[in-house]
Amino acid sequence: MREKDAGQAAKELKNLDRKGSGEKKDYGCKPSFFWYNVFGSWIVLNLARLVFGVKIRTDKKIKDMKGPLIIVGNHPSYIDPIILGMTVYGRQVNFVAGNFLFRNKIFGHIITKGGCIPKAQYRNDMRTVRAMMRVLSRGGVLGIFPEATRMVAGHSIPFDNALANLIKKTGAGIAFLRTHGAYMTWPRWSENSWRRGRITAEYVGVISSEEVSKMSVEEIHQAMLRQMEYDEYAYFREHPQVFKSKAPASGVQNVANICPRCETFNSTEVEKDGHTLCCRVCGNRVVMDKYGFFSPAAAEDKFFPDLNQWVKWEKTIYEREAAKPGYSLTEKVELLQPLGEYQHAKVGFGMITIQDGVASFVGRACLPEEGIVYKKGKPIREHRDREETFKREKALEAQSSWGTPVEKSFPIKNMKGVLYDFGLYFELFEANGQVNRFVPENPQRIYEIYSIMMAMKQMPGKDQESS
Repeated sequence: MREKDAGQAAKELKNLDRKGSGEKKDYGCKPSFFWYNVFGSWIVLNLARLVFGVKIRTDKKIKDMKGPLIIVGNHPSYIDPIILGMTVYGRQVNFVAGNFLFRNKIFGHIITKGGCIPKAQYRNDMRTVRAMMRVLSRGGVLGIFPEATRMVAGHSIPFDNALANLIKKTGAGIAFLRTHGAYMTWPRWSENSWRRGRITAEYVGVISSEEVSKMSVEEIHQAMLRQMEYDEYAYFREHPQVFKSKAPASGVQNVANICPRCETFNSTEVEKDGHTLCCRVCGNRVVMDKYGFFSPAAAEDKFFPDLNQWVKWEKTIYEREAAKPGYSLTEKVELLQPLGEYQHAKVGFGMITIQDGVASFVGRACLPEEGIVYKKGKPIREHRDREETFKREKALEAQSSWGTPVEKSFPIKNMKGVLYDFGLYFELFEANGQVNRFVPENPQRIYEIYSIMMAMKQMPGKDQESS
């Protein structure tokens, strides 16, 4: 790699992140009337009704509940805060949102002024806890999606007892919100954004502050898990609803990536019609209909009626593979790391290996300020030369002089979860909090990589096996 004066590198870093983490943010503040009521409630909510087909009325009983109050909901899509806000229209809610939403300076500023609280996913974040306590201490309302990540296949996701601990500590009341159609409208895996249908919501339960005071943390946690149990496909099997899209299956190959007939991994692809999922190996073809369900293209084709059942079957395959003696998964990857508060820089390349309960990376990497920053998928002007150098050095592999040799190890048992975006990247965290974003050479393997790690995490350890 071409050497660069350290002072110049520092100057570039300063220019890229003038308003970095040193800027104090007022997280957990009382939401701004303009950004929450005028922009959020009057403009965004009404626009969402038109765009997404949201049919929701204010629930006066929940709106009038005394604080402190925590509204808990499933997390099927990006628009869940909008839906929750509609149900208590006129009452301000402080939402807990993924930290990544705050990386855009303009959007991050708006949602902070609107009372949103950032949460680093799958990591302890005392900043978030303090902000949440601040809201509850003034008798406010928190909107939380404890699953911490959007549904993959329309089914609720288990979560730990961290929120139950906070509820017990503060004595806050709880209201449970369930939405229907948000997942079908904007599935996490979709490559062509949302589809037009109908979204409804209902409160399925309430636990008052008086009841909370009589419950243990475990009782609160189990009550939350029961109330949040949900299967979108089961609901729409009984209440069919059309969700209009020219290519409803686009992106589903990144989840339904094992062929039901030949069981080949990462062999599925969506045909040009946008409805048909085909195996490149055996030719098995499955069609997604306007309701979001699957059917065989021909009598001999093997299929699952919905994505949730397909994913459950895939889980058994991944568990079987991970349990095999000597099993190992390897994939070439590029490595990105955070640069300041708002950006990531591509810093290296190498091989990720998942074996014996450990995910390890071996490769080469430079410092983030010496890496490559992208904007709209292209390197920024100052870093175009670095990108060309990176490509040349990556092609040299073992003979490369890019950065320095790097080895990283991530014990899977210690992982609270894995942050990933279908077809793009997955992130692993070091014990010191360092974020490592990996971009696989074959992006369709992201769900396989994630699933194998989760299978290993759930496998009994040696101490459990001997007991």
